[in-house]
Amino acid sequence: MTRNYREEIEAALAGGAPDFVPFSFYDLLYPPGFDPSPLQKKGMAVCARRDVFRKVTPHVKVSEIRRPDGGLRTVYETPIGELTSLSHSATLGMAPIEHPIKRRDDYRIAEFIVADTRYEPLYETFLAERAKIGDAGKTIAHTCYEPLLDIQIVWVGQQQFCYELADNEDVLMELHAALAENHQRMYDVVAASPADYVLYGGNVVPQMLGPDRVRDHVCRCWDAFAERLHDRGKKIGVHLDADNRLILDTVRDSQLDFVEAFTPPPDCSVSVAEARKAWPDKRLWVNFPASVHLQSEDTIRQATLEIVRQAGDRKGFLLGVTEDIPREHLERSVSAILDALRSCPLT
Repeated sequence: MTRNYREEIEAALAGGAPDFVPFSFYDLLYPPGFDPSPLQKKGMAVCARRDVFRKVTPHVKVSEIRRPDGGLRTVYETPIGELTSLSHSATLGMAPIEHPIKRRDDYRIAEFIVADTRYEPLYETFLAERAKIGDAGKTIAHTCYEPLLDIQIVWVGQQQFCYELADNEDVLMELHAALAENHQRMYDVVAASPADYVLYGGNVVPQMLGPDRVRDHVCRCWDAFAERLHDRGKKIGVHLDADNRLILDTVRDSQLDFVEAFTPPPDCSVSVAEARKAWPDKRLWVNFPASVHLQSEDTIRQATLEIVRQAGDRKGFLLGVTEDIPREHLERSVSAILDALRSCPLT
């Protein structure tokens, strides 16, 4: 009988226990020319993160200039000044080299851009993508970074963010307030979308942000979005792929429904068993630790079995790949994981 991977993922995300532990792979991480069908036949599902809106800025002119070296210069022209950024090609889109905010005065321009941002629905596009994926996996709404993470990763960059907290915390937090207010518009658009499961932000590094900032600023945005989604019967998760030890209590007390991309040892310090104990009301979608993909097939199988053993049972538990694997290891590693999952004794 053909397995319905979409139903298996949905059952686990609802807290149920499908016959097999769902194993998913971000389809946007497939290498060029890669044929996933042999692994899909063995049990690999698709995890498709897709947009349900696009951002528009009616009073900001955005120009993109492609450089000879492949870099992309983006210019934001506003009535009160101009910002620029520079990025280069990466596995998932473009990676920043220069960020828009480079000096204190730039915050004022950034606030104008944020206040001007609107969210136009892409519901038909999302539905078409969901239909294309079908029962091969789950299509989830992808949104954007939380306000504080947006500043850290998009507007100033992670290293400079640390200096900005020391030198310009007042204007940084004013920008944060503007983003938090603007995101209320986004919440409404996503809540009205056809998506039933939503990812909001992620890549939170508590050791850099500080656990208090995660609790007081990031988690408040999780909860504000969750309330809007829960009113419509939708579920919210966050891509928490860093070391979560410092925020175990914050995640526990949040209104999040599931934690996605959770990465256990040896790459991070919190084990699956610890996460299941700390977050009994959250569904756990584990990212198979990237470093283990490079190990022997026997090591990969044993690591898979240990992760599943620590999960305790299949209820609300999923496994997957949320980071790119070197092409020469991909099929070998995923095949070994799938072999192990077929032999799992979970109840």
